[in-house]
Amino acid sequence: MKISIIIPIYNSEKYLSRCLETVISQTYSKLEIILVNDGSHDKSLDICKYYQNKDSRIIIIDKINEGVSVARNTGIEAATGKYIAFVDADDWIEPRMYENMLNKIEQYKCNIAFCNFTKDTRYGRYFKKINVKKNVLSKIDIINELIANMIGIEDILPKYHYVMGSIWRCLYSREFLNKYNLRFQSGISIMEDLVFNIQALIFCDKVCIDNGFYYHYIKNKSSSLHTYNEKMWHDNVKVHNLLEQILHNADLDEYLRNRLDSRYIAMAACAVGNEIYRGNAKLNQRIRVAKFIINDSKLKEVLSRAKRYNFENLRYLRSKKEARLERIAIKNLLFYTNDSQSKLLAKNKDKIKG
Repeated sequence: MKISIIIPIYNSEKYLSRCLETVISQTYSKLEIILVNDGSHDKSLDICKYYQNKDSRIIIIDKINEGVSVARNTGIEAATGKYIAFVDADDWIEPRMYENMLNKIEQYKCNIAFCNFTKDTRYGRYFKKINVKKNVLSKIDIINELIANMIGIEDILPKYHYVMGSIWRCLYSREFLNKYNLRFQSGISIMEDLVFNIQALIFCDKVCIDNGFYYHYIKNKSSSLHTYNEKMWHDNVKVHNLLEQILHNADLDEYLRNRLDSRYIAMAACAVGNEIYRGNAKLNQRIRVAKFIINDSKLKEVLSRAKRYNFENLRYLRSKKEARLERIAIKNLLFYTNDSQSKLLAKNKDKIKG
């Protein structure tokens, strides 16, 4: 059976050859390799043509630049394989990735298979494992172990396992994607893969996990994730509202309310850091934008809920260390609220003693 591997490409000449060498060298040979050149201005298209002459399994789609979501959707529409996978042009994969994942997804008759990955940086390689004990996850496991941990932390004390929502660690049934018309959202510039995976997992009743570390995610300092983004707050709010609507439609928004709240707090902190530490404007202008974010009405509402939630749950903490970390986190939250909130801290001081 055939696996269709979709690779969106935009100005990727620096890394593309390494990526394609690892794809065409897969031990599983029944591949359809769809290269979607999204209006590159460098030599990416020439590299694609070179590899097409080298490997007849390669299909090139050359199109105008419309963004990664449209590029991936274009690849899905062109795919003919039983399964669909995605690879980013600046990453690379282990030789047995798709042979092993295909065996797993066929063995357990799932619509989605996950694997582990490594985060490769100039400082070293970091192994990122899905911290679940089962090889196959049922619906409730999918919600509690995958969706919840993709959305955000359980509470403001970071004692959870984060699941990166990237699509490149997955193998999908093409029939499943088409049945529920699962496609990437156009009009959002960040976390489009997270939105896609949350939607897919909501419809999925069974997921299998392959514990191999097959995918090498390259942390690229020049990528949009690691450079100043003047629209970060706007784009994050847009994605958050979209996720909230998706969960609401699945009757999961209140069940995962604290995860959503934790996410909102985290993205506000990141957006403030983006302005203060990465922005090029004068300091007073950067501070003005940061204050605008901090004074967001929904953020204040979320912070209020987060304080109540964590005060109520302090009694379940099992160690003095956890209580001390929780107390520090709460004080940091209170820093962003008015002085009257300190009364709440005083009222609960007995609960938060280390």
